[in-house]
Amino acid sequence: MSAPLVSCIIPVFNGERYLEETLDSVFAQTHRPIEVVVADDGSTDRSAEIARAYRHPVVFVHQPNAGHAAARNLGLSVAKGEYTAFVDADDLWHPEKLARQLERFAARPELGVVFTHLENFRSADGDPSPGALRPLPGYTSVSMLAKREVFARVGLLDVALEHGNDRDWFCRAAEHGVVMEMMPDVLVRRRLHESNRSSALSGNSRAEYLRILKASLDRRRRGDGEVAEYPFRSSHGE
Repeated sequence: MSAPLVSCIIPVFNGERYLEETLDSVFAQTHRPIEVVVADDGSTDRSAEIARAYRHPVVFVHQPNAGHAAARNLGLSVAKGEYTAFVDADDLWHPEKLARQLERFAARPELGVVFTHLENFRSADGDPSPGALRPLPGYTSVSMLAKREVFARVGLLDVALEHGNDRDWFCRAAEHGVVMEMMPDVLVRRRLHESNRSSALSGNSRAEYLRILKASLDRRRRGDGEVAEYPFRSSHGE
């Protein structure tokens, strides 16, 4: 049986500073075949130039600025892989990320989504070894690998959500009975810097997360008032 094609979607908005390094980490994956899609969200810097001139083939698509979720959805609209992964244009993957996640799909065919742990690190220009922070469970789009068919069941990311569109999608996937697993392996490095979305949690984002959780609770609440559990599992079945 031939290895499955994995579509690796990189949404980018004015990401010239780190985009090439992110592309390098994706193309360093031990798994093949991969399809790399750069979804440009109306960048005004050199992001488009960097993607088009990259030394390996990249599918480049562009839209007027519409937000992070819309850029991810744009990438999904052209992706052809049996599996889909997202990585932001300033983050990095371990070379075996996709290979190890695909091993979990092979071991548990019922899985729809597999997450990994991630490590935040503080970026300093010119510093070859930026400081790393404590590894965390990566319940975020940059760590997940999902079967393409799951998006047909759950739908696309909600473009009305500025901060929590991936968390909203995970909640909806759980409500649809999608089986998800968290691997203990640290396979993603998420860069923290002064201009990225992960550098601070604003009051607006907190309020958005609370609205997402409240909407999910309301959808999962049964007539007797009990709330159905999410189908999350670890690689050890815990």
